[in-house]
Amino acid sequence: TLMPPRRRNGLVDHAGRVALNAYQLAGATVWACEVLGFYFLFAPSVDDAGARVGAMIAYGALAATATVAFFSAAATDPKARVADGEEDDAKKKMLYCRFCEATVYAGAKHCRDCDKCVDGFDHHCKWLNNCVGVRNYRSFFVLVSATFTQVSGQVVAGTYLLGWLASDEDRARAYIATNATYVGQGVTYASLIGGLCAYIALGGVLLYIVGELFTFHVALCHKGLSTYEYIIAERTIAADLRAVAVERGEDPNDIVVRTNVCRLCYLDEAYAPEKPASRAAAPGTASESKKATAEEKKVAKAQVKAEKVIAKNKSKGAAASQQKRDESPPPVKREEALGDFDEELQKKSDARGASRKLVAH
Repeated sequence: TLMPPRRRNGLVDHAGRVALNAYQLAGATVWACEVLGFYFLFAPSVDDAGARVGAMIAYGALAATATVAFFSAAATDPKARVADGEEDDAKKKMLYCRFCEATVYAGAKHCRDCDKCVDGFDHHCKWLNNCVGVRNYRSFFVLVSATFTQVSGQVVAGTYLLGWLASDEDRARAYIATNATYVGQGVTYASLIGGLCAYIALGGVLLYIVGELFTFHVALCHKGLSTYEYIIAERTIAADLRAVAVERGEDPNDIVVRTNVCRLCYLDEAYAPEKPASRAAAPGTASESKKATAEEKKVAKAQVKAEKVIAKNKSKGAAASQQKRDESPPPVKREEALGDFDEELQKKSDARGASRKLVAH
C-alpha cells in the first residue's frame, strides 16, 4: 500500500486537519498590520470625503484580491495526474516516480516537502506551505502582483503623508486635533509620525521582498521558463564553467550556482531546459500535436546552440592551456641539466683563471 502524501494542500494535511506553518502565520500577521495601518493611519488623513472613500475602496479591492488569490493558491492540490492506460506514443513522454510508485506526465517533479509529484512544478513556496505548479501558478502570480501593488501604494502614500506632516506642522497639528477618527483613537502629532515611520519601514522591507519576487516571475513569464527550469539552466552553466576551469588548471570549486533577476534577464536561450510537449495537458488533438512539433524543433535548435556554446568554451579553455604550455620552458632531463650546470661552472672557472694571469703579468 502507498503511504498517503504529507499534505493535501497548503492549509490541511492528508487527514484533513488544518495545519499552518510559521511562515504563513508570520506573513498573515505582517499583512494584517499593513491593512490596519492603511485604514487607521493613512485613510483618515485624506481631507476630501470622496477621495478618502475612493482610496479605501481601491485598497480594499486589492486586499480582497490578494486574500482570494492566497487561499486559491494554498488550497489547491497541485498533485500530478497519474497516467494510466495511455497509448505507447504517449507513454514515451511519461515518467515513473519511484517515490509515488506511479507514472506521471513529463514535466512533473517530485517535491520532497509535499511528498508527491507536481504537474508543471515551479517551486515549493514556504509562504503558501504548498507547491506551485501548473494548477495554481496563476493564483500565485495574482497574489504576488496584488501584494506588490498594494505595498507600493502604501509606501508612496505613507511617505507623502510623512512629508506633509514635517513640512506643514501647524496645519497638520490643527487637522489632527479636529479629525474625529484621530481624536477618537487618541492619535497625536508625535504618535502619528512614529506610527508612519514604523509603517513605512515595514512597507519598505515588504516592498523589497515582494518587488524582487514580482520582477523575477515577470522575467520568468517573459522567458517562458519556470523557477525550477531556470535553476537547472544555471546549474548547467556552472557545470560548463567548471569544466573550462579544470582545463585551464583553475580551481572549479570557486564557481558556484548564482540565481537572480539580472542573470535571468540575460540568460542565453541555449541553456533553456528542454520542455516536454505534454507539460500542461495530455496529447491528443491536432493542434496539440502541431504545438508539440514546433516545441520539438525549438528544443532541437536550442540543443544545437548549447552544444556550440559548450564547444566554444572548451576550445577557449584548450587554447588557454596550450598557450600556457607554449610559454613554459620545455622539460629537461636531469642528466642534461647537470651537464649544462657543470659546463657553466667550467666557463666561470676559466674566466677567473684568465683574470688571475692578467693580474700576475
